[in-house]
Amino acid sequence: MKTKTQKNPSRLSLLSGVTAMAMFASLFLGVQGASAVITSQLDLGDQGEEVTELQTYLSTDVAIYPSRLVTGYFGQLTKAGVERFQTVQGIVSQGTPATTGYGRVGPQTITRINSLLGGGVSWNYPSTSDNSPILSTPTVQLGNNTATIAWNTNEPTQGQVYWNTSPLQFNEATGPQQQPYVSGNLVLETGGMQTGHAVTIQNLQPNTTYYYLVRGVDNTGNMSMVWPSSFRAN
Repeated sequence: MKTKTQKNPSRLSLLSGVTAMAMFASLFLGVQGASAVITSQLDLGDQGEEVTELQTYLSTDVAIYPSRLVTGYFGQLTKAGVERFQTVQGIVSQGTPATTGYGRVGPQTITRINSLLGGGVSWNYPSTSDNSPILSTPTVQLGNNTATIAWNTNEPTQGQVYWNTSPLQFNEATGPQQQPYVSGNLVLETGGMQTGHAVTIQNLQPNTTYYYLVRGVDNTGNMSMVWPSSFRAN
């Protein structure tokens, strides 16, 4: 059974203990995406696989969840999406998470989402061409003071790698088509939009732990990213 992690402030500090699980390698976004049931109640500040599953499902309707970001973090945009879903489904349409459950994923909301997932119900839009890209799990090839991070996407995207010697921090985006803030150094992939990606980080210090995060952005601005991980330079 999946469990929630501890609640964090809006700015997350992700430590090296987090494994390099690909948030989008097996969780397809858009109409073709959400499939696993939600088993835990979710609220503002939560993070993890079930938040990812929730966002994946909500992202199939731009009217419900216009940012369509799947980050694994339950921020204000996710809360607003839950509120719209609850209103449309006739669950609750006013109050607060603490008083009426408005904006949190409680028992009734869990039951409704799982019934829709089990029945194969989708929102019937947006089209597949407007879905966010799907990223494979990145691999890291270490060289002489370098590290090459490689991954694939199901559609042409621009590859981005953030890295730093301290754990990366990121915030949820603040509006549609806006990318979440990520701390650290940014390396952009050269060669334009593509499906096979490789980004090399140069001038690394030996015997040093580096933290990294991989993102892909398609030509319409849809974005996916892989949960931060780390490697140790030779």
